[in-house]
Amino acid sequence: MKRITLLVCLILALVIVFTCSKKEPSAPPEEGPEWTIIVYCDGNNDLDDFGGSSCVIADVQEMEKVGSTDKVKIIAMVGSFKTGGQCKYYYVEKHTDELPDQISSTVLEDLGTKDMSDPTTLKNFITYAKTNYEAEHYMLIIDDHGGGWYGCCVDDQNGAGDFMNLPELKSAVADAGVHFDIICFHCCLMSMVEVAHQLKGYGDYMVASQFVMPMRSVLGSEEWLGTLTSNPEMSVEELAKDIARAVYNTGVSQGKIVHMAATDLSKMDALASKIGSFGQTLLTEAGAYWDEVYHAWYSTHYTQYDNEAFVDLREYVINIQNEENLKEIPTIVTAAAELKDAINDVVIYTGTNATGIPRGGLCIHFPYLPELFDSTDYVKTDFTATNWYKFLSTFIASITPGGDSTATVSGTVDWPGHSLSQYTYIFVDTLDQNNNVYTITWDYVNPSDGSYMVTVDLTGPLDVLFDAGDDVNNNGIYDSGEGWGFYDPDGDTSWTTADLITLSPGDNLSGINITLWTVAKQPPRVLKKLK
Repeated sequence: MKRITLLVCLILALVIVFTCSKKEPSAPPEEGPEWTIIVYCDGNNDLDDFGGSSCVIADVQEMEKVGSTDKVKIIAMVGSFKTGGQCKYYYVEKHTDELPDQISSTVLEDLGTKDMSDPTTLKNFITYAKTNYEAEHYMLIIDDHGGGWYGCCVDDQNGAGDFMNLPELKSAVADAGVHFDIICFHCCLMSMVEVAHQLKGYGDYMVASQFVMPMRSVLGSEEWLGTLTSNPEMSVEELAKDIARAVYNTGVSQGKIVHMAATDLSKMDALASKIGSFGQTLLTEAGAYWDEVYHAWYSTHYTQYDNEAFVDLREYVINIQNEENLKEIPTIVTAAAELKDAINDVVIYTGTNATGIPRGGLCIHFPYLPELFDSTDYVKTDFTATNWYKFLSTFIASITPGGDSTATVSGTVDWPGHSLSQYTYIFVDTLDQNNNVYTITWDYVNPSDGSYMVTVDLTGPLDVLFDAGDDVNNNGIYDSGEGWGFYDPDGDTSWTTADLITLSPGDNLSGINITLWTVAKQPPRVLKKLK
């Protein structure tokens, strides 16, 4: 009996020991953020001197309409004329009813004055955001002026007013040690082959515009941030496309002309190789038909009122394919087809609401005059490792005309019953192959007396048109009640091909006087201001 009692006690003791020593199952590890969005908002320039309120603060306010979540963190650095160039880091939270120039989100760091064109400033901000807000994915948004391959980020308050050039931009990103899933430019003109090639080792996708962007935000942050915060595990490729689509949608809803493209940076090496081969093939094979190489360039759009040395790469390749004799040379046919395929492969989305202007998604530096070819700085970009630089040098040398290559046009602009504002412009236009009007150059009109003089760079005689407008509120479009008009030499009050005038190098054309009338709807001209 005692043995049975002892056995029972032993069993009970073992049960107690094993029960007490059994560990509770551990809780699953807490998951961190999926995304950290690093927003570099440089308003230490005329972006904060437009329409009375800060453009970059307005961009942050749009992000505040969604704000950060557990899975998506938004960290912004903001410098502004409105704060005397003082710069702060913000944790962007949801605030839907902000007053102009107000950011209610939490201030993380007050940095004092900082030169936002200094790559060290950008590097330090990226490092801070990554160190304090680690995530699975990172996005960098640059919000400022842009100048294509010349660079971005101008600081007139604390800096010298120059761009952060491409090598400096690359060094800032490289030294911060962050590989970005998306690098997005809310800046003008940054969707260029040279820019994408410079950043190809530091990001997976680039989202940028071939156009001058409107001064006020068209980034569509409320749209794409809403999608991302609802589905933070969405694919990076789809997010890049969504950002570009949101810009398109915002432009349409606001009545602004926009463009945005998403580019796969992992395929830039292949594209650069095809560009180099294409340029070399034209150099060696065009022969007696070199004039068609020039003609294809002449038929290709550049970026409207922007840098006339930035042209749409895909459109140029297509124009080469359509030249009467070049399209019969097998090596050129092959090089052009392979390059076009490479462009289509690398550009995963391109969208614009501009009519009559094809946009393949990437511009390339393609000047035709020596003064447009900044070879000293261009050779500092990584893209000069391709053969394109050699092609450009030969192209420019072959078409540079002797003697005077410019013409001048002068006259007056008046608007009966109105005083001209400082936002009155004269435009020199021509027609493309489909008779669509596009501007080749423009200048300001003196508002005190309506006089103007504009210089036109020419490589030969060109049929041109002239129009002028007063964008009174300087919002980038002609609203009802503003002034617009055109030069009407035949006096029929219709803007037609009969109003074309042949302008040749060396001409000094005067008496091009234009009377504006008050418009009720958008005329056939859309203004864009450099951002």
